[in-house]
Amino acid sequence: MSGTSCDGLDVALIEIEANGLEVSWLALKEFPYSEPWAARLKGMGTLPDAAVLDMEQDWTGWVADRLEPLLARWTSEFGPVHLLGLSGHTWYHEPGGRGTRAIGEASVLHRRLGLPVVADYRSADVARGGQGAPLVPLFDAHVFQTHIACLNLGGIANVTWQPPGSPVRASDLCGCNLLLNRQAERLGWTYDRDGAGAAAGEVDAMSLARLRDWRYLRRPWPKSLAAEDLTYLHLVLDEVARPQDALATAVQWMAEAIADGIPKGEGRALVTGGGAHHPGLRSALVDALGERGLRAEIPAVHWVDGKEAAAFAWLAWRTAFGRTTSLSTVTGATEDVCGGVLFGTFTPPGMNGP
Repeated sequence: MSGTSCDGLDVALIEIEANGLEVSWLALKEFPYSEPWAARLKGMGTLPDAAVLDMEQDWTGWVADRLEPLLARWTSEFGPVHLLGLSGHTWYHEPGGRGTRAIGEASVLHRRLGLPVVADYRSADVARGGQGAPLVPLFDAHVFQTHIACLNLGGIANVTWQPPGSPVRASDLCGCNLLLNRQAERLGWTYDRDGAGAAAGEVDAMSLARLRDWRYLRRPWPKSLAAEDLTYLHLVLDEVARPQDALATAVQWMAEAIADGIPKGEGRALVTGGGAHHPGLRSALVDALGERGLRAEIPAVHWVDGKEAAAFAWLAWRTAFGRTTSLSTVTGATEDVCGGVLFGTFTPPGMNGP
C-alpha cells in the first residue's frame, strides 16, 4: 500500500488460516519514494486526468519492478505467494461527489507477476452510500479484539472503536503525519525525525485555538478525510512564524483532537502508524488518552509500520472468498459490502484450480 504521507510503498506478507481469524506475520518491506516520486504523488490532485493516467502507468511499472524480485525472494524463503492486494495510491476520494479512485493498474500487475490481484477496495461501498473508508476496522475487529480502540497515526489519524457487545464503528479523526511532514519541510527535512523539531518549539496559543475551531471536528460519524481536506489546517500552521513552534502546536492539537474524537470508554488502545514513532506525539497522546480512561499500547514494530498493509492483504483474501470487506456501521453504507475487484483466478492453497 501507498499512504497519503507519500513516503513510500509498504509491502506486507502474511499467512491467513482458513477461518480468517488467525493471521501470522511473515515479512515487511518498505520501498521509500525518491523526492521526485513523492513530489509527483503529492501534486497528483492538481493534474489533468490524462496526466494522472500517464503517471498511473509509470507508478504501476515502478511497483512491479520492486515486487518481482521481492516476491521471488519471499517465495524462496516462505513458500509460494497466492494472492496480492493492491490498495494503490489515492487519486481522489469524494463520497457523494465523483466517487473514489486510486492509481495502480491491477491488470498489469496480474500479468507481470503471474498472481491474482485484488484492487479497487472502496468503490462498491461508496456506490451503496458509504464513505468507502476506513476499511481497516474489520481487520481490527478480527485480529485485535481485546482492544477497545485501534488508532492508526498515518498521514491521517483514524480510529476503530469496538467496545464489547457493541457494533464496530470507526472514523477518520484529523490530519496527522501530513501536517507534521509539511512543517518539517520548512526546516529542510522530509519529516520530524525523533520529534526534534517539535521538541525545540513552543505551542502557539492563537494557532491552537484556530485548529480547535476546525469544522470537521464537529461533524458526526461516519466521516472520512482525504489529503485535500486538510487545507485549512495547513494554512493555520503555515502562518506560525517558526516551524518548530508550528510542529509543537500541531502535536498538541493532534493529541487533543484524537482523544476528544473517540467516544467515551475505558480499556486498551492500540497505537500504530508512523506517528507512533514521534516521541512528542506519542507522549502527548498517551497522556490525553489516559485522562479519558484509555491505556495506549504500542505493539511490535512490524505492526506499527505494517498493520495497514497487512490489513489490505487480509481484505484481499476476503474479497477472493466473497466475504464482507466493509461494515455499514463504519462507513455509513446501506449494508455491509464485499468490495474489491479480483483480477485473475484465486485458488486457495491445497485446492486444485480449474
